[in-house]
Amino acid sequence: MRLFFVLLLLFILALALRVNNLSGRSLWTDEFFTLFQSSGHGVDVVKFVDDSSKRELPVLLKPRDYRLLLKIDPARQIKDVTAGLLETDTHPPLYFWIMYIWMRVFGDSIFVLRFFSVLMGIFTIFLAYRIGVRLFDQRTALFCALFAAISAFSIRYSQEARPYSLIMAIGLLSSLFLLRLEKNNRNWDAFCFAVFTALGLYTHYLYAFVAIGHFIYFSFANRRQSLKIRKFYLAVLGSLLFFSPWLSLVIVKGYNFPNTEWLFGYPGIIDKIGNIFPGASRYLLIFDNPGLLPRVFLLAGLSFFVYMAIYGARGIIVKYRRQLWFCLSIFTVPLASMLFLDILEQGALLRQERFWVFSFLGFIPLAGYFLSFGFSRNKTVTTLFILLMLVSSFLVSRVQFGPAPENVCRWINQKSRGITSAVLACNMRGVLLAQSYYLDDDIYLLPVSDTGQLTNSVKAASVMSDQIFIVRHYHRTDPYLMNQLFMETRDIGRDYRLGQTVNMEDISVSEFIKRDAHNYRKIP
Repeated sequence: MRLFFVLLLLFILALALRVNNLSGRSLWTDEFFTLFQSSGHGVDVVKFVDDSSKRELPVLLKPRDYRLLLKIDPARQIKDVTAGLLETDTHPPLYFWIMYIWMRVFGDSIFVLRFFSVLMGIFTIFLAYRIGVRLFDQRTALFCALFAAISAFSIRYSQEARPYSLIMAIGLLSSLFLLRLEKNNRNWDAFCFAVFTALGLYTHYLYAFVAIGHFIYFSFANRRQSLKIRKFYLAVLGSLLFFSPWLSLVIVKGYNFPNTEWLFGYPGIIDKIGNIFPGASRYLLIFDNPGLLPRVFLLAGLSFFVYMAIYGARGIIVKYRRQLWFCLSIFTVPLASMLFLDILEQGALLRQERFWVFSFLGFIPLAGYFLSFGFSRNKTVTTLFILLMLVSSFLVSRVQFGPAPENVCRWINQKSRGITSAVLACNMRGVLLAQSYYLDDDIYLLPVSDTGQLTNSVKAASVMSDQIFIVRHYHRTDPYLMNQLFMETRDIGRDYRLGQTVNMEDISVSEFIKRDAHNYRKIP
């Protein structure tokens, strides 16, 4: 009963941290991708963006026209979701299939859209406990569950309408059945391992790195047990067989490489290696706000954990060597694979915090062991570290993932009150749909693809608008992934003068006002 109540308290704490400010933050550009794909409008969005880029004259639409591409349509079926994914970035479909059903049952509010990830995050805590029991003991398992419950990294991706929380749950399930297969050598465990490995691939292609970590661990740790190895290899083949229908579709359709080219073209080796330590430190604490106090907290927290890890390292090497090998296989193989791709292909995988979720699967039981060992040796240091984790986890819910348009749109709406206005945005699905979601319906929203379209859009808008806003979204990986240099103009012609320029949450907007506009008026 005591164990039950401890776990229950952990679940309540984890839920409270994950619903904290869940709908208080704006949706950001990648979450709009989830919204229009899961609504079954992926093909429509691609067609609209492509058609708009070929037009000489701009498309004159209001935000409500764009929002139709984000709304649930009863006529859309799950095959439309699949077709949309094949037409865009060729994402694996599992998360979007689930969200297709989820949104039709529960709706498409921001809270509902993100709450599925919250549930997966809560489930992850139970799985962390079960893996801790398999690898170590019940006491250490509780600390594994505690770490999964209050890790700011886990909370961040349990609050985003993206597949990363689902990846954590599937990855831990796959690891759990692998450990059960290793101990019991049962066909059912081999089958479940194959199924969840396939589901991981159906969620994200980079889950292959986790599968490779599993393969390396099991092959070496059980190399002298031929029957067990044979059953494991059959399970691996089974997972590939389960994944083959989607793989066949992708091969027939052709992977949409142009939509993933943004990930490459970042030369340099030293900076890529330098991404490893700060990346791994975010598993423990995330303090994104600048300032002296967050830096002191971060330094103190990392020092506490290093202290626990150093003193616990000897114990885990002597007593739990196989378990250490398991954790390190899943932790290091994804990191090494991404580093290899980054160096070989001039990639930016390690610069993307979200891709660290794959290594996080191996870090959870490792951190749980160090917390358990540290608490038995020095309760004060361990308690201080846990308190810092709680502070970090509470604050992380206040920080946006990336370009988030709500506050900028509120500023534009306020500036446009009583004035006929137009917003010009780069002709990209994430940017256009993000802007449309929060803009008032009496404002024109024009997609712009190049300098010529920018000029034509200004001409078209000048006929009906006394005010023009040029909006620019800046991705944290590269400022020009969602923006183009021609959008940076500070002069759009003699009829307009530059007013204010504001920057909010990775979005910048410049206001241009008609020089001869003395009495603003609304056009019906």
